Amino acid sequence: MPGIYDHLHLKDWPFSVVPRPELCTYIAGRPQLDADIKELLRHLSRRDTSSIRVFWSWFGAGKTHSLHYLLNHASAQNLQSPPVRCFPVYTEFPRSVRSFVDLYKAFANSMDLSLIGDAFLDLHTSPKPGTYYAQLLSSSPDLAAALRVFSTGTEHEQSTASRWLRGDMVPLQDFRRLGISQRISTSDAAIRTLASIIDLLAAAERGQGKHGHRLIWAIDELQRLAATGRNAILDVNAGLHSLFNACPTGLSLVLSFSGQPHQETLPNWFSSELKDRMGVTKVMVMPPLQRGDAVRFVTDVIAHYRTEGSDVPPLFPFTEQSCHAILDFVDARNELRPRFIMDAFNAVLEKAEIEIETSAIQTVTAAFAKRVLEQHVIVAHDPDDE
Repeated sequence: MPGIYDHLHLKDWPFSVVPRPELCTYIAGRPQLDADIKELLRHLSRRDTSSIRVFWSWFGAGKTHSLHYLLNHASAQNLQSPPVRCFPVYTEFPRSVRSFVDLYKAFANSMDLSLIGDAFLDLHTSPKPGTYYAQLLSSSPDLAAALRVFSTGTEHEQSTASRWLRGDMVPLQDFRRLGISQRISTSDAAIRTLASIIDLLAAAERGQGKHGHRLIWAIDELQRLAATGRNAILDVNAGLHSLFNACPTGLSLVLSFSGQPHQETLPNWFSSELKDRMGVTKVMVMPPLQRGDAVRFVTDVIAHYRTEGSDVPPLFPFTEQSCHAILDFVDARNELRPRFIMDAFNAVLEKAEIEIETSAIQTVTAAFAKRVLEQHVIVAHDPDDE
């Protein structure tokens, strides 16, 4: 069946302004970052001790794409039956946060809650089901009641239990009918619930003969914390610190934020306690690209979407000259950041693709690219927007 972009020798549109998580299966223009992420995942799949990792990027330098790439590869790695299975969860830090509870709610709305229900059911039907359930009933009785509903309740009851896990403001009597006494409305309750979930997942994996499990919780846009106010900054830091302390195994926090990195120091909205828990950690830094890396970035993006078996030059429908003309446009107005590069190439290709389909032009020339970009500007990021 012919594809809509066959005239471009592409199987899909290559320049997406906003990363599409399911398509973040490659890293363009940064071979060292690609190698570092793969090495990190190898380590995480071989031991279950908890860790904190940091992604620090210039605005528009590819941070979010890289996070989704890491999480996609973590999921794919599970198919190889590693000693430690990784459960990836991506959370964008909410724009309005009053306490760690709001961050917990973002987590619960991002996670596939059926994984928690399945893990509980595996343990509940194991040869010794009472042992784990007794421990859970002692440490987190409301979670125990909610999970019991997952395995034995009606569809309506299961929906109510899910809403409790997500921290929704459901009338309290609806929860109490299920044996749940309180909402998840305090940071302590959120930490206790999340720590119990991590322990549950680990117990289920060990019950199947695995060494353990690891929840990889990627928190993106963490720089927004700086704009929340002192009380929220303190509570979120304390929540992450307490959660990490409660989970000596089975947890990797991937803290991702934008802003110009400073050598050997983290932003001052990180608490000293949380910094201390990071210890000696490798920071994944993503600066703007140099010209050679920028050309490689564009080549890698196009190659990823190239139709199999196509015999065209690597940059087609662009030429080497038009590629540099577009990069010149970006470089003259801002730094060579992936987002700006994608925006500029997207603008040119939007104009060119129909003309190529109708044979009005054969390729995107430098002159064509310059004419298109004369009518465009680069809107630079304003840190106050975050």
